[in-house]
Amino acid sequence: MIAFKGFSEDMTARYGKGRYQFLPGRTERTEKSKTASCGFHCCEDPFDCLRYYQLGRDRFFVVEAAGSIDEDEQNRISCTEITPLQELTIKQIAGYGMAYMVQHPLREGWERSGSDVSVSKDEAQGYAKINIARGRRPHARGQEGTVIGLIQEPRKGEITAARVFTVTRQQAGKWYTLGRNGKIEEVTDAV
Repeated sequence: MIAFKGFSEDMTARYGKGRYQFLPGRTERTEKSKTASCGFHCCEDPFDCLRYYQLGRDRFFVVEAAGSIDEDEQNRISCTEITPLQELTIKQIAGYGMAYMVQHPLREGWERSGSDVSVSKDEAQGYAKINIARGRRPHARGQEGTVIGLIQEPRKGEITAARVFTVTRQQAGKWYTLGRNGKIEEVTDAV
């Protein structure tokens, strides 16, 4: 199964039984998997990795989780085989997180607030590295370098468009939304 995992800058995992060294593309194996106890841990939702690792300091990968897989109600996964496949940029993490919401539009707990990612109903702004607005007419803004996500959801569970972009100097502080064709547009009327 495809999942997501955070690592320290040196590609070690600091949670579990001490530090464990990983290498991109190399499959690691262990004998048992039990979430929060043993095995290699990863998450189905990439934003859940941000509970344990920090954007801008740590590294994030798409991983293949295989072998014996154990999952819990907190969306954590433990497996006996794991392969780091692709390192992700902040924009890619935002895109995969939004894709997770699109694939599972009725799952609860998608709203979150933190210094790394903020996902809000209708409006997103602030100092998080990723700001995502989800709603009927989502609108968001950020400073230069902030990754903005817009998810159009006219009715609960019906996602019709999703876009992600990195704020440029010219876009900083301005509000953006999704137009009728799902295109990113600057908000020209009052928010």
